[in-house]
Amino acid sequence: MARQSGAGSDLVVMTGNGRISRERAICGWVGRMGAVEVGHIQRRWGVCRSVAYDLVGRLVEARLLQRVATLPGDPTLITVTSDGIDYARLALPQAKVGPGQVDHWLSCADVVLWAEERWGCGAVTTERELRWIEQAEGRPVGSCVVGELPDGRPMLHRPDLLVSGRADRIAIEVELSVKTPKRLEAIVRSWRRARHLDEVLYLVATGPPQRAVERAVRKAHAEERVHVVELEGISLRTGNGH
Repeated sequence: MARQSGAGSDLVVMTGNGRISRERAICGWVGRMGAVEVGHIQRRWGVCRSVAYDLVGRLVEARLLQRVATLPGDPTLITVTSDGIDYARLALPQAKVGPGQVDHWLSCADVVLWAEERWGCGAVTTERELRWIEQAEGRPVGSCVVGELPDGRPMLHRPDLLVSGRADRIAIEVELSVKTPKRLEAIVRSWRRARHLDEVLYLVATGPPQRAVERAVRKAHAEERVHVVELEGISLRTGNGH
């Protein structure tokens, strides 16, 4: 039996009795996220800080996870290795992590924990999973269409997270910086037209990012389908990952 993501993809294969080891589950979850901190693993598995560090340390020693340092002063990220992907039987590539992306990776992991607590683990699909699913199915599942590619295929804008609940399907965007007004309004208009989704939720940093998204939603007349919430209100980070 395979573990099902929120959008119905078979990504992490479980044992015949439906159980999966904690170590394999951690590798699979980190691979789905892309990059996390130790504190995310601590909260996700409900363990104390020392146990979380011990788990990560053993998986790093086994070359299933790896610590990635980016810019000085930034938290150390945890990502899955190619061996970890094989071990977790995960149908996804390794995440490419670079400078300037740390805050977004970690904020997305925060949001995943929040969404899993609110809607359940099986309802949550990450952007990495969604890309794999949509490539396999050849159609938008949780994305909006923002244009057309030269070969005629739709050009998609993927959300950071898709929630597939019992009665609705919600795309979630994590917005930390300010996009150009023209680009942002075009994306919001595309979200308004995405009738395969019930709602689009923008979780935004307070200040200019929030004002920019709210302005784009008003201009696109998308208030009924696109909603804006302050990201700081759902922050779940429990450690700095150093």
